Amino acid sequence: MKDGKGSQKTRVVEVYPIMKGITKETLSYFTTEKVGLGNFVKALVRKREIQAIVARVTDAKMEKTNLKNASFSLKKLSKKDILNVSIPEYFMRAVDKTAKFYATSTGSLLSALLPKIMIEEPKTFFSPPNPKFESKLKSSISKEIALLQMDTDERYGHYRALVRQCFARGKSIMFVVPTHEEVLRAEELLSRGIEEYTFIFSLKIKPKEAKESWGKALNKNHPILFITTPSGLAFNKKDLETIILERENSRAYNSMFRPFINIKTFVKYLAHESRKQLILGDSVLSIETLKKVKEEEYSELSPLRWRLSTSPTSIEDSTDLIKEDNEFEIFSPALKNLLEEAMFNKKSVFLFGARKGLSPTTVCGDCGFILPCLNCGAPVVLHSKVNGKELSSNDNPTENIYICHACGTRRDARTTCGSCNSWKLVPLGIGTETIRNRIRKLYPNQEIMIMDKAYTPTESQARNMAKRFNKTGGILIGTELAFSYISKADYTAVVSLDSLFSIPDFSIHERIFYIASHIREMAKLRSIIQSRNIGRQILSWAGLGNIIDFYQSEIADRESLLYPPFSLFIKVSIIVRGVDLEREKKYLEKLFNKWEPEFIERKIEKAGQINLSLVLRRPKSGWPEDDVLERLSLLGPQFLIKVDPETIL
Repeated sequence: MKDGKGSQKTRVVEVYPIMKGITKETLSYFTTEKVGLGNFVKALVRKREIQAIVARVTDAKMEKTNLKNASFSLKKLSKKDILNVSIPEYFMRAVDKTAKFYATSTGSLLSALLPKIMIEEPKTFFSPPNPKFESKLKSSISKEIALLQMDTDERYGHYRALVRQCFARGKSIMFVVPTHEEVLRAEELLSRGIEEYTFIFSLKIKPKEAKESWGKALNKNHPILFITTPSGLAFNKKDLETIILERENSRAYNSMFRPFINIKTFVKYLAHESRKQLILGDSVLSIETLKKVKEEEYSELSPLRWRLSTSPTSIEDSTDLIKEDNEFEIFSPALKNLLEEAMFNKKSVFLFGARKGLSPTTVCGDCGFILPCLNCGAPVVLHSKVNGKELSSNDNPTENIYICHACGTRRDARTTCGSCNSWKLVPLGIGTETIRNRIRKLYPNQEIMIMDKAYTPTESQARNMAKRFNKTGGILIGTELAFSYISKADYTAVVSLDSLFSIPDFSIHERIFYIASHIREMAKLRSIIQSRNIGRQILSWAGLGNIIDFYQSEIADRESLLYPPFSLFIKVSIIVRGVDLEREKKYLEKLFNKWEPEFIERKIEKAGQINLSLVLRRPKSGWPEDDVLERLSLLGPQFLIKVDPETIL
């Protein structure tokens, strides 16, 4: 590895391996070839050739001491190992900053952000390195984030005008939505008249079509509109000037698996590092985003609508409904009238249920114990059948089963209380199946559809149901899953949101307001919000489309309690046996004692296990903090780390 006279310069190259099962963040090699940050390379790991991405390049002379003391010799990257394509440097910087924010590794975040199809065929999706472009980028100034808050129809009108303005300046625009269905909807709403210059990307379209769409968009000699899910954020066209993040307040932007991030954070870093204009849009923007516009950190692309003007909505009290046929009534007189009116006029109806199944919670009538999952400890949900399908005439209608929606474990409904062994188990709450069963008694010949994870577990099933509903009407019962597939119905109603009010979480009011506002906006004619919590001001504000009063109340409550966005939560979780609880607790307490940690313990019935969580509260303005990150990096893979989580439960 010595540099002789006239020899080529030797470099030490650190790469992020894109391969599961590698515990090291980076692997080191040496090369005499030219290579830069973001370059794709072929690296040899365990006698297997894998794709890797260059993280750092240093002069071998600077690393001489470290190389001499190393217990291993570096392998060489030859010219054939270095691909002449790279991820833009600004993208890599955004990944690094996001990884630091969420206390995760850059390699794992790259694996999450770059789909498998891009890793396997980088030459199809990426261009050769462009040092001039990167140099010009670094000398330019980042742009202020702009906001758009108004009804969906009006908001898309602004988007169409914005696309025309960008095209007039010779600039392209990227439009990001959380799901594939919303990609298709956005294409339908935005591409009129510019079909030739509109391209879509999603992992749900066929790989061949995805590659063709990406390639055509990249090589088009005209400004384009690129509509994508977060899987296409690496798209880089020289004239790309603006990124729009639609449905900014959607929970679908939160990752469900490691690494735990919110895509919105990455997009903010991406826009900053690439000097692109970022626009955040939604009918009701998040509390954190609204706080920033109030503090003039963000600008308003158009004056924010603090009152939504959509269909008339009434709030109905369901507290004292009369018991019928030995069952609790779940429909208020107003909701029954709405259904009758819709059926008579052959109109479509969307009914929202917050939970799947028959009853979301079962409690013991003797001791009050909530029936948990024997595997993970989460409350179990009562369903009418194992696979969630409707009962046929040959089935026993009393054959119910408990299903855990957290881990999928199933158990027989013929069980006793795990605390006092009583048989007096009482199902509570209203699930989608309960709503269906009640409607069936009122309208036995009416087609009733249910859209939730039990009845429509795949996207194709949900898509087909949505097409049928939009074409033939009828009654559709759905959870939040339906929001990605159904945009409008003649009538809408919230049958019950009450189970959400019982969740002791800092963000639950924001979630309830967003759901109620969304269902109100879906209605073409009128809407009903039904609740046993009629006294809650939040429902009145949602019914009136009153965002400003909700925001002022919610932000004041959070400030008084130092909840986000006035602080940042960090949650560290581990599942331990009862005998190991104190040991793990002391370990975590010692590691994070400086920051006054709080502990949450949740018992898991199976094998006496306990879900132990540590929660830290840090000032958001000062995050990320190097000393906290250093301690978090000491934790093994058995610990789950969530920074700025959606919930701390």
